[in-house]
Amino acid sequence: MPAPVVGAIRVGIIGAGLIGQVHSRMLRLIADRTGQSVRVVSVADVVPSAAQALASRWQDARAVASADDIINDSSIDAVWICTPTALHREVCIAVARAGKHIFCEKPLAMTAQHAAEMAAAIDAAGVLSQVGLVMRFSPVYTVIKSMLADPRVGRMLAVTMRDDQDFPTRGVHASPWRNDPSLTAGGTLIEHSVHDLDLLRWMFGPIVSVSCVTRNLNGADGVEDFGAIELEFAGGFHGQLTSIWHRMIGRPSNRRLEVFAENLFVASDFDTLGPIVFQRGDRADLETIAPDEVMARFRDIILRERPYLAPMKDNFAIPYALEDASFVAVLKGVCTPDPPFAAGVAVQAIVESAYESARTRRAIRIDN
Repeated sequence: MPAPVVGAIRVGIIGAGLIGQVHSRMLRLIADRTGQSVRVVSVADVVPSAAQALASRWQDARAVASADDIINDSSIDAVWICTPTALHREVCIAVARAGKHIFCEKPLAMTAQHAAEMAAAIDAAGVLSQVGLVMRFSPVYTVIKSMLADPRVGRMLAVTMRDDQDFPTRGVHASPWRNDPSLTAGGTLIEHSVHDLDLLRWMFGPIVSVSCVTRNLNGADGVEDFGAIELEFAGGFHGQLTSIWHRMIGRPSNRRLEVFAENLFVASDFDTLGPIVFQRGDRADLETIAPDEVMARFRDIILRERPYLAPMKDNFAIPYALEDASFVAVLKGVCTPDPPFAAGVAVQAIVESAYESARTRRAIRIDN
């Protein structure tokens, strides 16, 4: 492992769009709660006003026009890569070769092969890395995962997930490049439900086969707005994922998860705070875990499994804050990356297999 960063971690952010702004705000929360352990010192974006607006939130931070200005700055310890997907590979490899640690947003690249090349460059450079698969920090799903770990639950039977969102070129997720095939790796499955597939792997184990159909109503070649995947898990049970980009701007982006085991049904219509509903084999009625109880259980799990996140206890309801705080802890030598970069490579390969299934109209086996 590389030596821990001593003193305040000096961060460069490449990409000052929506997700770059999110990470800047999260790093500010972390700095304020950890004795200024981290600070953003440089922001790069092809839109000068965007870089300047983000940089202005940090004292003495510079706004620069080119990623090279950050890559070649020897004073910077770590880089958050927040550009459109098509730019990730080139930037990531250059950052790794410059000896800087890397946080890269999802999906990692335009193809699984490119994602693997990024991982190889990181390994060769010996730098630390983490991928932005933020759903692993969701209170609801962490609590459901802990419920399913109880041996009394019995064997898993089935899992069903639906993820729907207004087409993310407008509204709170406004990112016009997501409908540009030259900049995006695909549509709703890769650019959004890569989160869902990683979450399902994290909660239920390896996925060994996928069968998929997609549909494109928005008109941009290769940018699907519907995908449905039949999943076979290594544990011998099956699941379904339905992912939709619709045109209902007033409908909040959300997920529904339903899980059946032999002795437990558990579900939630909320992907962060809950509530969670469940039914046990010997009970006639549904029971509810209210959001405050979800948070109490989540807090207990985090403090037990990730005690280094204790300074963020007032922000446990913000998965992005925990995600970034985890990588700050990695850079300080406190823990290992989680989720690791390899998780991003693996889930990209699963989505690519789903696209192959949709093209060929057959199930695709996945090597794990």
